[in-house]
Amino acid sequence: MKMETINISLPPEMAEYVRNSTQRFYGNQSEFFRDLVRRKFQAEIEADVQFLEKAIEGAPSGPSQEQIDIIIATQKEVRREKIGR
Repeated sequence: MKMETINISLPPEMAEYVRNSTQRFYGNQSEFFRDLVRRKFQAEIEADVQFLEKAIEGAPSGPSQEQIDIIIATQKEVRREKIGR
């Protein structure tokens, strides 16, 4: 996979944190930042899913049986009128 290089500027405290975290948990600083991006991406996906779940909560699951019966009866009536029976 082709990689791109992105340069960032950090205040000294953050840079030190990245260096320490990289030494403890990651092979290099690129892995540290890739992990942060993956986590952020996953968090956004989870937030979107939660939003969609709330949006459909309480929404009707589909037409009722009565509505289906009305639709079928209407279709039959229209077909009879078109065929002329």
